[in-house]
Amino acid sequence: MRKIWVLIFVCLLLNSCQQKKNIAFYFWESNFQISDFEQHYLDSLAVQQLYVRFFDVDIKNGKAVPVGTIQIHEKNKYQQIIPVVFITNETFKVLPQKEVTQLASNIQRKISFLYPNISDKTLQEIQIDCDWTESTKEKYFHFLNELKQQNKTLQISATIRLHQIRDRIQTGIPPIDKGVLMYYATSNPLDFKDKNSILDNAVAQNYIKNIDSYPLKLDVALPIYSWAIVENQVGEKRLINNIRNEDLIDTSLYQKLKPNFYVVKKAHYLKGNYIYEDFTIKTESISAQDLKIAQENIAKKLKNKWEKILYFQLDSSNLVHYSVQQLKTN
Repeated sequence: MRKIWVLIFVCLLLNSCQQKKNIAFYFWESNFQISDFEQHYLDSLAVQQLYVRFFDVDIKNGKAVPVGTIQIHEKNKYQQIIPVVFITNETFKVLPQKEVTQLASNIQRKISFLYPNISDKTLQEIQIDCDWTESTKEKYFHFLNELKQQNKTLQISATIRLHQIRDRIQTGIPPIDKGVLMYYATSNPLDFKDKNSILDNAVAQNYIKNIDSYPLKLDVALPIYSWAIVENQVGEKRLINNIRNEDLIDTSLYQKLKPNFYVVKKAHYLKGNYIYEDFTIKTESISAQDLKIAQENIAKKLKNKWEKILYFQLDSSNLVHYSVQQLKTN
């Protein structure tokens, strides 16, 4: 009998260690409308939360103003909507300290105006996305404290970049209820090197060596987007979103130089972007195997301290490259 109970205990322990994570998505488009194809993924993955970018904040004529406000075309009846506001680091470089409290109030007011158009559910959380630095942390953290004071019944979360985990002593720990580790952007895409700048798992591991001691509760965001980095003859580069290798298979237009690198043989439009002959293109995307390895690497460090995976981002052009099964968590 004792052996049976030991066996049951071990099975329960293993099950808890392998507990599946909840799945959520970011929605980062300018127009809020969920297609049937996207809804199929949300339903199949039992998604309960959508993190929706409501607007950005940037400096215009010395003032912090909202830009790129989302256009809401339908009300979501199924998921809990979490408004996300992206604030440029430049905003906190320029904004006077005395105006930080007003910025928090302005953001809260604009969210309150937009939210009833997208959901009938009670607002539960606001998330702030800002790649703050050591020089801006004082004003940014003051802003977060002000936002918390003005929204005492809500959870305030924020995104955390990989470098902010590694360099926590310099960049500080934001005063929030919860963070989301953005487990991507492991290098600068404009460097145009062989490594995948969206996510190189070997590089990412080096950033999270000490993440188990990070004092905030964290969820994890993983990338399912793609892009192409296009370089002209004088070394200038730009990004074109939603490009993968399969978009460059026409041998009359592209010559493959090596894996993920191509030279343009004839000037033409690539998804609405005009590119000239002799331009070089590098494609970057994340495979289902990359996502699996990322989850495994994070799990080794965070153990059971994380509960949710957020995929960036919900868009048919991304989802078509992954099956529902591939996006299910381990």
